[in-house]
Amino acid sequence: MVCKKFFRTRPVMEADCLWGEGHKRAAEDVLNAVLRGNAAILLGPRRVGKTSVVSVMAEKLKRKRGHHYIYFNFSRFLGARAISISDIEPRRTSLKMITASKSYTVSFRGISVEVRKTSIEEFSRDFSTLVRVLSQNSRLGVLIFDEAQVLARLKNLDFRGLLQEITDSYPNISLVFTGSMPGMLIEYLNPGPSKPNFMRSAEVFTLPRWNSEEGKAYLMEGFRSYGIRVTNELELSRAVEELGGVPGFISHYGLTVVNLVRNGKDPKEALPMALEESRRYALDEWRKDIEAFLNVYNSEVYMGVLEVLAKAYPSALRGAEVYRKLQSLGIAPARIQHVYKYLETLEKAGFVRSAEKRYWIEDPLLREVVEKFSLH
Repeated sequence: MVCKKFFRTRPVMEADCLWGEGHKRAAEDVLNAVLRGNAAILLGPRRVGKTSVVSVMAEKLKRKRGHHYIYFNFSRFLGARAISISDIEPRRTSLKMITASKSYTVSFRGISVEVRKTSIEEFSRDFSTLVRVLSQNSRLGVLIFDEAQVLARLKNLDFRGLLQEITDSYPNISLVFTGSMPGMLIEYLNPGPSKPNFMRSAEVFTLPRWNSEEGKAYLMEGFRSYGIRVTNELELSRAVEELGGVPGFISHYGLTVVNLVRNGKDPKEALPMALEESRRYALDEWRKDIEAFLNVYNSEVYMGVLEVLAKAYPSALRGAEVYRKLQSLGIAPARIQHVYKYLETLEKAGFVRSAEKRYWIEDPLLREVVEKFSLH
């Protein structure tokens, strides 16, 4: 089959519409991991397509006889300082499920389970019952937790205890986690073959952005599906590069071109106009990401570090260099050693990269946002 749904604003569900070799491979890798009975962790920045990858994986899974999944999405809580048990509710499942505000009910083959959210004890007990029902009625059941690093901020309950119980008690239940703050998710889950926990057999995958050729081919194929003829491939390559190869931003660009052409613009005129609009959109999304981060990590030092690194690019700075520049801004931490904690947290959040003890901001749009919205 050929995909006929390009430039959508919602996650992809159909395998035919999953674009990019890295994305297709990731869907297969995650599926194979859970079929082996292992936990799978999919890492990547926001809007790179993690939800689409696990959604395609889930749809492939449910086509296998006796295979079912339950999908939880925590992306709306990325900027929350804490979440509660009432926020843990499935967003999608291959089981027949009814979701309500204070509880959700699973009805499957005549078995009904209500997961109450009135107390930690009731929630823990009933969530365990939900997993048992899934296990007893599936050859293989998969629990998917999208933006799972948010679980680290769950109040009054360490959710890893429930995950440990699942791994210890149900060999036919596999776990899938995604995270746009890779270091924070890995730190929370603590995977590794030597670790005495539920992550011993975890397989970790990183979802790449589209390269220039993939992004350009996606746009060309998408425009063809809408009957729009675009001959300036260099303009498309420029758009992919300026939008950082992020699938969500590139899809927004494609849809903006389509809407402009539908409103009477010539494609040659629509392309640069759409790029300008999509850049504004991407900058606004990066700004929201920074604000969500600062809402959790409330310190002006973080913004100061980002500002220093953005202005230094393309140079990569050592921690001591960052510290001296923070001193000149009047916001340096008490000790030079403390600056490495700030850098480490920013790297775990996906804003900063490092190599050989040097740090930099790689994404051009993120650098632009930092310079526009800096504190000084």
